[in-house]
Parts: sequence; structure tokens; C-alpha cells
Amino acid sequence: MTSAGRTHYTLSYRKAQPREMDWAYQIFKSGMQAYITRTWGWNELFQEHSFFANLPASSFVIASINAGDASAGEPGQVDIGGYCLKAKADHMYLEMLLIDPAWQRQGYGSAIMDEVMAEAGRRKLAVRLSVLKINPAYRFYQNLGFTIEAEDDIRYRMIRAA
Repeated sequence: MTSAGRTHYTLSYRKAQPREMDWAYQIFKSGMQAYITRTWGWNELFQEHSFFANLPASSFVIASINAGDASAGEPGQVDIGGYCLKAKADHMYLEMLLIDPAWQRQGYGSAIMDEVMAEAGRRKLAVRLSVLKINPAYRFYQNLGFTIEAEDDIRYRMIRAA
């Protein structure tokens, strides 16, 4: 299907393999480095260690599309992003949502969030997340029905009810 001149592909999901987490870190870095730098300053060693410590491959889901044309010899599956959703006692916590910059603003973030919210809905749990105040993703989450539950000087803690 197309919208505003863009082609949209069906997403498929799979658990990440440890070798794929370097790719995920690069997407994290490209998307978040500017906001983290403005908030705390960027320390590569700290950010890399924190990323891999908090997002093991076993808890990261990769979203892919089949964008290739096999008859033209083009590659089929293209990884466009992923997420980490952790189950807590009374809610699901979205630890991270990553979309490759080449695939942003094409509806894939919303499609992945539909998957996240469906998983929480199956469990009858709310979804919580935290977003830096200077990150424009705050508006993205608002548009998806998340509301501010708490805030501090640098971040919003948001929730979407089950």
C-alpha cells in the first residue's frame, strides 16, 4: 500500500540474535546521541555498556519488512527497527523503541507500537515508558494515547491504560 508517495510493507518480528545487537546499538546511537548529549553529555563507553547491559538480545525484538524483489535479485528481508518490552507485575515497560532513520516517518513506529500495545492488551496490562523531554518522540507517544504519569527535570514518564 502507499501513502503520500511512500510504500508500506508488512512487518514481521523475531527475537534478536546476539550478533544483531551491534546493529541495534548503532540505531540507538544515531537516534538518541543528540538528545543524550544535550541532556547529560555523551560518553561512548558508558552508553555502549548501558545499552548492552539493559537490552540483551534475549529481550529485544527486531522488526523487518520484505522490501526486495526476488526476481530482480534484490535482498528480501530488511531490518528496520525493534523494541524491548519488559513484563512487570502490573504493567509492560517499553524499555526501548528503535527505528532506523532511513525508515522513520513512514508509519513503522506506529505499526510497531500497535504490536506492543496488542501484547499488553492480551495480558490486560498498561504500557509505561520514559522519554526525554527534548525528544520529539514525546509527541509521537502522546498521539498514540499515552499520558504523562510523572515527570522530572529531564524526562516524562508516560502510561497508556490497558
